[in-house]
This record gives sequence, structure tokens and C-alpha cells, in this order.
Amino acid sequence: MDDQNPTAETSALRHIPNGITSLRILVAAVFPFSPEAAHLWLVIAGLLTEFFDGFIARTFKWSSYLGQVLDPVADKLFVLSVSLTWVWLGKLTILQWLLLGARDFGVLFIFLGLIATGKIRRVQSVKAKMPSKITTALQYLLFLLVLTGSSTYLDTLALLTAGIGLVATVQYGYLLRHSFK
Repeated sequence: MDDQNPTAETSALRHIPNGITSLRILVAAVFPFSPEAAHLWLVIAGLLTEFFDGFIARTFKWSSYLGQVLDPVADKLFVLSVSLTWVWLGKLTILQWLLLGARDFGVLFIFLGLIATGKIRRVQSVKAKMPSKITTALQYLLFLLVLTGSSTYLDTLALLTAGIGLVATVQYGYLLRHSFK
């Protein structure tokens, strides 16, 4: 640490949450090419990065606009990578995949609508609300069910994830619409 400038180290450390989020993107990129024996550890790595990036950012007040954009992108890429890999491997059906990603598809359609209408430039950052956080937790729970080979509650959990995900999507759309004013 520079004795003349003690904030230099703090300034550099504030990028740690974005680095952790970037690790989730890296895990998403390697997941489809990894042996199935590594899937558990990669999902655990995704879960840990999902938790710690936000926890550290909130605890040390190291939030940034980049982090607010990067974190949901990392989430979507991770869910897409894992779920599509498992559809390919026959561990998830197409219907389960669609239900699992209902929120993410909804947000994608909102985003595409904003681009098509030219309103994307007016969008303010919208913080994740409880339905979105619950959806993410349910997605990871579903991943853990797949990893344990327990298919008993897989369809029920996929439906629950879709239901709460749709609530999160509607809430996100509402918050975005009111962020323009």
C-alpha cells in the first residue's frame, strides 16, 4: 500500500466484485466443454461467485454501474450455458429448459423491445428485487437436483421457477417503465 495515498489500495480493491463476476462468465464459457465429473464443482463455483460478488460489493460499498450490468449478464450466461449443456446431454428436457429460463427470456424480450423502440439509451440501472433473487436461487436449486440425479421434483421446481420468474419479469418491466420518468 502506498503510504502517501492510502485510498489507492481501496480504489483497486473495489474492482474485486467485478472480477468475481467475471469468473462466473469464465465458468459459463468452459462448462459445455468440461467433463461431466467437473459439473458439480463448476456449478458450485457459479453459486459461490453469484453470492460473493454481491456480498462483497454491498459489504464494502464497492458497487459500480459496471457491476450492476455485468452481474445479470453473468447470471444469464451461466444459466444458459449449464441448462443448454444439460439439454444436449439429455439431463433436462426442452420444456424444463424453457421453464427454467422464463425470466431470462422475458428480460431478453424487454431488452430487445427497448432496442427496437430506441429507448435503450434512456434506461436507468434497475436493482434486482426479491422475485428475481428467488428465481436465481431456484435455478441453482434445480441445477443441484439435476446433479444429484433426483428427477422427482424437477418438473415441479421448473414450474415454480417459471412462475416466480414471470413475476420478476413483470416487476422488472414495471420498474424499467417508471425509470424513464
